[in-house]
Order: sequence, then C-alpha cells, then structure tokens
Amino acid sequence: MLAVLASLVIAGAGFAAVASMLLTVRSQKGALARLVGEMRSLEQDRVFLVHMTGEARPASPLSFARLRRTPQRAVRRATAPLPQRAAA
Repeated sequence: MLAVLASLVIAGAGFAAVASMLLTVRSQKGALARLVGEMRSLEQDRVFLVHMTGEARPASPLSFARLRRTPQRAVRRATAPLPQRAAA
C-alpha cells in the first residue's frame, strides 16, 4: 500500500510540474512571440550580411593607390630651345 501511495505522489508531482510549465508558457505567449520574431529578424540580417560580404570580388592589391587622383598641372612646352649664346 505504501508503494502505491508513493507512486501516486510521484505521478502527481510530475503532473503538477508539467501543468506549471504549460501555464508558464501560456502566460508568456506574447514574450515568446516577440522572441521568435526577433530571432527571425536576426536570421534575415545574418543572411543579408553574408550575401553582401560573401559574394564580393576581392579587391585588387593596387586599388588603394587609385582612390584619389592627383591633379595634373598643365605644362607648356617651349617651342624651340634658345641657343646658349642668346641666353647669355
């Protein structure tokens, strides 16, 4: 008789634990829905970032040198070089 009573107590405790878990999940349904939504949003962000960074062509090692063009000065050439005697 004692064994039957002990098994009923253990089964009752198990049932009470399952019932309390279900009640907790039911009362936190809104928070769980927000958590699942945030998890999906983070997954979409992760997929987007992998798409943006993973499929880009590697940059050329010399591409950093072409970031800014230096302005070129217009230099006029002399039409004919002056002879040394005329310059003196």
